Amino acid sequence: MNYISARIRPDRVFHGYDAERKLVVDKMPAQDFVEKVIKVDRILSVTEDYIFIECPHDTVQTWEYEGDLADIKRRLAAAGLLIE
Repeated sequence: MNYISARIRPDRVFHGYDAERKLVVDKMPAQDFVEKVIKVDRILSVTEDYIFIECPHDTVQTWEYEGDLADIKRRLAAAGLLIE
């Protein structure tokens, strides 16, 4: 298993869609950044601002992170986990 550490704070939880096919989203309360070790297999994607994480109960969370996308890509590439 591969892991990456990042300073993150939760942003939103995506629960899927309701009966009218509208996205069900909960905005998380504001929090400070915390250090987290993340299993790479849980990462769905990374943007300049957010990490999209696969979570239990068929949910997806977005986490805001400190740093930038170039740093995340560099760290994944150094570990042999990024194909460019």
